[in-house]
Order: sequence, then structure tokens, then C-alpha cells
Amino acid sequence: MKYLKNIRNILLVAFLILGIGSCTKDFEEMNKSPNKPVDVPAINIFTNAIYNSFNSELGSWLQHTYLGCWSQQWTKVQYVDEDRYETRDMSGYFDGPYSGQLKNLTIVINKTTEEGNNSLLGAAKIMRAWNFMRLTDLWGDVPYSEALQGFQADGIIKPKYDTQEDIYMALLAELEEANTLLAGTTVNFGSGDIMYGGDPVKWRKLANSLKLRLLNRCAGTPWSFTYDMVDPQSDVTTTPGAAAYAGADADIAAILANPTQYPVFESNGDDAKLVFPGLPYRNWIFSTLYSRTDQGISQTMVNWLKDRNDPRLHIYAQPMPSSYDLDDPAEDFSGLDYNGFQNGSSELSAYFPEVSLIGTAIAYDEYAPVYLMTYDEVEFIKAEHYLRVANDGAAQDAYEAGIEASMSRWKCNDGGTVSPSYKFGASQAATLPVSYPVDYAAYLAHPLVDWGAAPDDAHKFQLICEQRWAAIYGQGVQAYNEIRRTGFPERVFEYELEATVYPDLGLPIRIWYSASEETYNGENLADAKNRQNIEEANESMFSTDGIQSQMWWHTRKNPIPTETDPQEF
Repeated sequence: MKYLKNIRNILLVAFLILGIGSCTKDFEEMNKSPNKPVDVPAINIFTNAIYNSFNSELGSWLQHTYLGCWSQQWTKVQYVDEDRYETRDMSGYFDGPYSGQLKNLTIVINKTTEEGNNSLLGAAKIMRAWNFMRLTDLWGDVPYSEALQGFQADGIIKPKYDTQEDIYMALLAELEEANTLLAGTTVNFGSGDIMYGGDPVKWRKLANSLKLRLLNRCAGTPWSFTYDMVDPQSDVTTTPGAAAYAGADADIAAILANPTQYPVFESNGDDAKLVFPGLPYRNWIFSTLYSRTDQGISQTMVNWLKDRNDPRLHIYAQPMPSSYDLDDPAEDFSGLDYNGFQNGSSELSAYFPEVSLIGTAIAYDEYAPVYLMTYDEVEFIKAEHYLRVANDGAAQDAYEAGIEASMSRWKCNDGGTVSPSYKFGASQAATLPVSYPVDYAAYLAHPLVDWGAAPDDAHKFQLICEQRWAAIYGQGVQAYNEIRRTGFPERVFEYELEATVYPDLGLPIRIWYSASEETYNGENLADAKNRQNIEEANESMFSTDGIQSQMWWHTRKNPIPTETDPQEF
């Protein structure tokens, strides 16, 4: 699209305006600082807010080092502390959005309200809702209703913490309002929108798709499931998780029944993504990992893909170097193989020739997009909803549509082929001279994928959840949220990390609150912790009984494994 061709200039102008400003043309006011713009256009502020919103979730160490690993999509093959749940100060992930993009979005909302620019106003409200959703999903209760008022005269500098339930209900209302605002206008608000080019229809679809995510997250997990622990004598059967919001499925049904009033994503062309133009605006994963080899693909992910003969394996991972020899003229690549590194390993570093690093299309492409929300996720949400309301046929259709959408998004096209690629050191990524066929029908008929082969609804729920986890590869925040809520993939809960610094506590149920909030808003933070029954021990990230202090929407009790399952090379 044309606006993507201009993204480099748009970003540069936005950052120059916000960071440098401009001089007034009035000679009599030359004493005003040229570093403080008199009035920045709302669209320029919005450009900056979009960029930083994506960065907060998909471009920071929160994704790369923490939640990409905790969700067992990625793993650390060197410098492995975070993969063992040994965290550093995480305050910036909490503080940054408030002082950055949320503050800027508040300015955009105020300016566009005054101007009557409903297109940009609706889009800004959607971005605000997305940022608050990430904050509450990771911490639980956070400042919301009194937040972002400290920079105003006589504003609130010590905001209260709202409950997650109240925040969710408010976000649903915000997205409803945004959809209504955008439905009443056809005005394209310009190329400063680096995600959708100012298209109000695309923004409406995002608003309602995010509503589906919110509603599905609090709709419950009404099936029990038995986990095969490392010690067969310790197998765990979980009980269903009740709906945190009883009206969730009715609200989902209302959205799906009225696509005119509530349009949602219908194809991969609707995906909410940020495409990078190249230097100086490179994909953040590329910028972080281009010359590094300390980030690999998780053994959990590799084994899951290999067990299903999943063609996305060749995109998500690089073949392990020991499985082929480019210097051998007789190499036929028949022994090409992949091997993930186990999360939380006791090894200080991996033996690199035996480990698959993250695929070049994800980690070594400066132009690669990053995704806020995708069409395949919407189809998996629909599948889960239809399964809960006992519409098996519709659930299967949505499940299979989600798989096919994910395959297509990752360039695994039906009837085509996919070729693995590799990168050594600082060299450029290159494709290996071997290809593998992609056959959707054969994949859907695989015993571990086939809907009809699942013995009951609990296992169909597992199919949906694990396919969604695989589809949102590289979206560690959302994968971590879904793993906590659903209990899948089951492997995450069936073994104890070999070198976890918090033995017998399982997967963290939240990340720890900001240290600066402890200092400057301690009373309100203490109230929030007490209200949520948060345990101060272990950085407040765990629950010793496995359920107390979980998220409001996290109503099931996931297994807490105690037996390790060391990796064997």
C-alpha cells in the first residue's frame, strides 16, 4: 500500500516534531524555545503512539527474554537467567506505557474531541484500550480510571488501582464507543496512521476483534483435563474454570451475528501489524538478534511442530547446523533436522551445532512485520466460542480456517513448498536448496490435528488452544496470557524447569509490579496487592496454592510440576 512506502518519512517527521519541535514564525516570539512545539498535530502524536505501543509488547525484552521464553515458544541458549524465571527490575514495562504512548494517546483523544475528528478519535481509543489490556493482563489491578491525570494542573499524581474486572468492562465499553464513532464516518485520517493508512473500516474490524479477545479471555474453560506428568504416579486432572464474566459468550454471539454493526477480521489482509521500512526503522527482533546467537526455539515448540509434520517448522526455526554440511558437494540434505533447547535448562549455554535458532524470517529480516492481532486468532476465538455453546460444526470450520490462515500468513501456501533458511554469525540469511510440500488437507487429517479424531470436547479445546499458541509465534505476551488461561500446551505444565530459581511453584502467574510505584504510589499499590491476595515472597509472581492471586479471568488451576525432564542430545 502507498502509505507503507512513505512510512520512513512519516516516522521521521513524527519523531522530529515530538522530540525537537519547531520555531515560531512570529519574530516577536523568538524567545520561545525551539525545542518545545507550540502545537503538534494530533496525527503526528498518533504515529508516535502506534510505534511505541507495538514496541512495548513486541519489541522489548519483555517479549524476547521473558514471555517469549515463559510461553515456551522461544528459549535462551546463553545468558539463561530469565528463562529460569530469574528476573531483573521489570518496572519499565509498567511505567513506560503510562509516561509514553498512553499519555500521548490522551493528548490525541483530547485534541480530536475538540476538533470533531471522529475517525482519529476512534482509532486512538482503540489503541488506548489495547495498551490497558496488556497492562491489566500482566499485572491484574492497575491504575485506570484515575490514571494519566498527573500532567494536568491539579491532576491526580497517586492514582488508585482499579480491579481487573472493572477495567475489562470499561475497555469493552471503550471499544464499543470506538466502533460507533468509526461507523459514523468515512473520513480517512491519513498516512500518519502507519498501521491501516487511516482506513476507518479496518479500525472498526480491529475494535471488534479486540472485543472478541477480551470476551473470550473471561468466558471460562469449562472442561477438565488430565496431564501426563513426568512421574505417571503424579498425573493431574484439572477441573473446569468458570466464566469470570457470565455474559461473555452471549456478547460474542451478538458480535458474530451482526457483521454490519460489528465487523471483525475476515482475512489476513485485516491483520493489525506494523511493517518496517528498513534502516533506521528496523524490525526490533532483527535489531536485537541480528548478530547474536543467544536466542533459540524452544524444545516444546520444535517437538510440537515435528510431531505434526507442520511446515511452519521450516519458518519458525533454522535447521541445527550439525545436520547438514554446505561444504560437502554430495550433501543431499536428507538428514536435515531441527532440535529445540529446553527452557530452564541447567546448562549455562547450549552446544550450538545441536540447537535450532529462531527462523531467519522472524529474527533476521529487518523488514519483517510484527503483529498486534491477526485473523487466525479471531478464527480460533470463534472456534472456542462455538465449542462452548455446543455448535461442533461451526467450531470445526473456524478451527480449520484458523490453521489455514496461520499457514498462509507464514508463507506456507497450500499446494506450494517451503524451504528452510539459515544464518551463521554476521552473514546474511540464505535459503537452503531443499523444499518441502505444503498440503492443508493432509495436515488437517493428521491424527494430532484432525478435529474428528479428538475423543471429547476437552481434547477439541486442547486442539484449538495449541494451534493458537503455535500460530501466534513471536507474540510472547499473548501466548503467555493464553497459556495461563487455558493450561495449554500441556507440556508447559508437565515438567519442572530443570534450573528454575523458584522450585515447586510452576509457571509465574504475573510479573512483578513497578519499583517506582512502591516508592511514589505505595499506599494504592499495597491496597491492590491486598485485594488480589498477592504473596510478597518470590517477587510476587507465584501462588503457593496454585490459584490464589491469579488474574480475574484465570479461573482454572493449572498443574504445578515437581519432576524435571532433562533434555538429551
